[in-house]
Amino acid sequence: MLFRVKLVFAGVLFAALPGFTYRASGQALMIRAADTFQGDDAEKESSSADSRDAASIAEPYDHATKLVRPIDPAERTGPFSSVRIGVKADTLGAGLELSTPLSRHFGLRAGGNIFSFNYRFNIDGVDYNSRFNLRSGSANLDWFPGRGGFRIGMGVLYFNNTLSAISGVPPGNYFELGSQGFVNSVDDPLHGTAGVDFSRHVAPMVSVAYNLIGKRESSRITMPLELGVAYTGPAKIYVTLDGTACVSDGCFTFAENQEAQQSLQDEIKKLNNNLSSYPVYPIFSIGVTYRLGRR
Repeated sequence: MLFRVKLVFAGVLFAALPGFTYRASGQALMIRAADTFQGDDAEKESSSADSRDAASIAEPYDHATKLVRPIDPAERTGPFSSVRIGVKADTLGAGLELSTPLSRHFGLRAGGNIFSFNYRFNIDGVDYNSRFNLRSGSANLDWFPGRGGFRIGMGVLYFNNTLSAISGVPPGNYFELGSQGFVNSVDDPLHGTAGVDFSRHVAPMVSVAYNLIGKRESSRITMPLELGVAYTGPAKIYVTLDGTACVSDGCFTFAENQEAQQSLQDEIKKLNNNLSSYPVYPIFSIGVTYRLGRR
């Protein structure tokens, strides 16, 4: 009986032994695989650490390089970081101008013009001894598309130019008003006044400019040449005449003769029709500017 029990126990043990052996070998393989993966991860971590150490060593040198790199003056441009003052001569008169940057590509500019001069001219035999009074002020927003000293400006012009004149005809001379011809009296020659009015005093304007000297806006001294127009509306002229004029039928007092006054109105209408073709005022200027402070 005892022998049979031992025999059964030996059979069971013999049957279970291969399973234990297989599981043990599997566990050994798993342990070796885990060790291998851990080794790879450790190697990657070591490589990463080395890279971080190299980056951390190089970083101070990169910062140092950035600190010593020269900075372009255009990159330092800020709102009102400098002021430029200039003098100019143009079709609006002699003027002063101030400008300042708003950013790298935009700036503000404001100025004023004042000038007076006398000018004599003749139209259809009538002399005009005129005096021009040029008075204006402007404010512009400038755009600098590049760094070559070229700009485009848009702004507003306060326009108060006037022309006043003494009109007259030399004694005994022939002159025309409208389509009618007259001869001026010698004893009581014609005399009167004339003037020009502009339809508006505030006008939009646009201009372009290029620096003949100082190609960059960061230059200390520049010489801008500017071209532009301001929409002032057409000017209107008025003329008054008094005195004695003569035609083939005889002489008469000009201010009291209806036909003579109609001829004068026809002449004024003709002049204003010519002026209506010019609703804009041309702007042509050249000047010199000096920059105060750093850009």
